[in-house]
Amino acid sequence: MNCWHCGTELIWGGDHDMEDDEDYSIVTNLSCPECHSFVEVYYPSERTLKEIDREYKNKNEYKKSKRKKKNDN
Repeated sequence: MNCWHCGTELIWGGDHDMEDDEDYSIVTNLSCPECHSFVEVYYPSERTLKEIDREYKNKNEYKKSKRKKKNDN
């Protein structure tokens, strides 16, 4: 992964479990050796991934039903 600011490849600093967080399970920290930016990347928990998947499916079902109604008219 490259730095957003200068484009230099980021250095991986480590992963940490997010035991007390319901939304995210892991945070990864990265740093830029060139401009010294610091980046944290949060990976969603299983619960959050299921919620996102459910919302995505519901949104797609809504779009399909809307198109069907439009085509029926």
